[in-house]
Amino acid sequence: MTRWNELTWPQVREAVERQPVAILALGAVEEHGPHLPLGTDVYAAEAFSARIAEAADLLELPVLPYGQVWSLEHFDGSLSISDATLVSLLVELAAGLQQVGVKGLVLYSAHLGNAAAMKSAVRRLEETGGLPAIALTYPGLSAVADQVAQSPRSHPAIMHADELETSVMLAVREDLVHMDRAVREYPDYPPHFEAAPLRWDTLSSSGVFGDATAATQEKGRRIVDHVVATAAEIVGAWKEGLR
Repeated sequence: MTRWNELTWPQVREAVERQPVAILALGAVEEHGPHLPLGTDVYAAEAFSARIAEAADLLELPVLPYGQVWSLEHFDGSLSISDATLVSLLVELAAGLQQVGVKGLVLYSAHLGNAAAMKSAVRRLEETGGLPAIALTYPGLSAVADQVAQSPRSHPAIMHADELETSVMLAVREDLVHMDRAVREYPDYPPHFEAAPLRWDTLSSSGVFGDATAATQEKGRRIVDHVVATAAEIVGAWKEGLR
């Protein structure tokens, strides 16, 4: 596996010739309860990026640490950029990659809030004849969650500082997890939760959306392994179409 940041500029085109498809992982800086760090999604993105790059033979770009966290920006420490800013950033980075010969770009996000912007960026690249790209956000998560979870998810569309995400962090950066501070909180979601813009600090006082106390490192390893395998399968099939 080749990491973009470790290359000198004269090495770039040779590296791209060997591995013409790159992966750019996205994280976010936001609250993750009293037991996980603000950079949880960044650390997860780094881990998934390295594993997927290895499994799918991709050139690994440095992780983009900031994302769209509008729902959580009222919690101290959360730093958000707009969807429009994120789309522009991804499209402009793709143009730079294409200029040095990159043939395809895999966008992977460890933060669910980046999904809409990634989809828009991929579509814009397609419409404008830009770099071919695909967008992935925890592919295969639902299947493995059903296998490992002991506690109910707070909402089908949410994985935030709960059993699943805490387990992932135990697998990738156990040193930053404070299980003695983990709590269980299930918000009372209103019927219009997915239809209207809602700040999540109105739903959870702790910033936890589920049962963080049920997390284990083994569950996290199983989640990571399954997501990486699923992503590698998707990327492999997509890369065939680029040739």
